[in-house]
Amino acid sequence: MDVSTWDPSNRDKILEHFKKLEIPDGIDIINQWVDLSGNRYYILYEAESAEAYGAFNLPWSDICVIDSVPVMEASEFMQLLPKYKK
Repeated sequence: MDVSTWDPSNRDKILEHFKKLEIPDGIDIINQWVDLSGNRYYILYEAESAEAYGAFNLPWSDICVIDSVPVMEASEFMQLLPKYKK
């Protein structure tokens, strides 16, 4: 999951960038949300590779900050716990 934030002065640039957005091969978008209070955008997606991740995020690096957080479904995580429990 990525959380993108930007300076309010970049709002118009962000909108133009978003209109031209092309999803690269290797990226599967699951869902997207916009913070209604402004200047924040959330996107949940799967990236097949570091190359796909870079192709998706690097074009935005000049106008916003992207915080990437690896996430998984809680039920899937719970299945992993016994494997790593000491």
